Amino acid sequence: MQTSLSSIVSRFKNKRILVWGDLILDQYVYTSAGRVSREAPVLVTEFERNEYRLGGAGNVVMNLRTLGAEPLPVGFVGKDPSGGILLDLLREQGIATTHLVAADGFQTPLKSRILSGGDNTKKQQILRIDTLPPGPAGERARLKLIKSLFAALAGSDLLVLSDYLAQAVVPGLFQSLRNRFPDKRCVLDSRNNLLGFPGVTLATPNEPEIKGLFPERRFLDEGDFLAAGSELLERLGASGVILKRGHRGMLVFGRGEKPVALDIFGTSQIVDVTGAGDTVLAVLGLCLAGGASLLDSARLANIAGGIVVMHEGAYPVRRRELQDALR
Repeated sequence: MQTSLSSIVSRFKNKRILVWGDLILDQYVYTSAGRVSREAPVLVTEFERNEYRLGGAGNVVMNLRTLGAEPLPVGFVGKDPSGGILLDLLREQGIATTHLVAADGFQTPLKSRILSGGDNTKKQQILRIDTLPPGPAGERARLKLIKSLFAALAGSDLLVLSDYLAQAVVPGLFQSLRNRFPDKRCVLDSRNNLLGFPGVTLATPNEPEIKGLFPERRFLDEGDFLAAGSELLERLGASGVILKRGHRGMLVFGRGEKPVALDIFGTSQIVDVTGAGDTVLAVLGLCLAGGASLLDSARLANIAGGIVVMHEGAYPVRRRELQDALR
């Protein structure tokens, strides 16, 4: 089994994966704990340093890069300081930015995490501030995005949809892509609009998302999750659904197959779940692009997710790490 999975990982290299989604800039503000303010009962911390990482669909792109693939990001970026930093981060990794659309009046999504701690203690997140676009990108920018999507998809091995904010990824445009490229496989992670993308090859909801899709179910036992996953598979007309269940692992639903439960890889003493879903999405896409079966794809994604949650922040898994975990 491990040898078979390792051979799949070896096929990741140089796969061209189009990532259509909402790129987010993650900011980590490190501070040292000081005193309680005289102005209000709040903690005063002293600034130490800033750190920026790729978040949202950008973290999917980064995972694809560290796994050896050639990601092609398509989405919006603002003509603002956050957008400039985001583009610089991509270019530093040798990731093409030619298919990103710099939109007038669009605000690059920014998630600022404030971390604090003593001199000899671990920094912990004490606050997160989200700066999100107040509205959608303009019509001119959307027309440019459509052109970029069709141009990039023609030469790609697979399409990944990373729908965080319902800004870049639009159901109607997806259907146009499906009509133009009916044989192109696509893997979807959508936070709030999963049912808007019928025809995807593979969908990757987590527990809160699938509960939101089936509010009439009480989800008191395993049978409720099995029934919901099977129904979602049919409603999407997908080949597979991977239900991410945090420390309980995954449920794998394949068309015409019995659902399979995968236990979490590694320890349940998780450090940070930030970005784990992005890693799962990236690995699933690469596996399918390399011709792997749904179950083997899920097994590898499960292992990759188990590696990532043992690191702080959005941590992109390396191909060598994944290979080493299979030994």
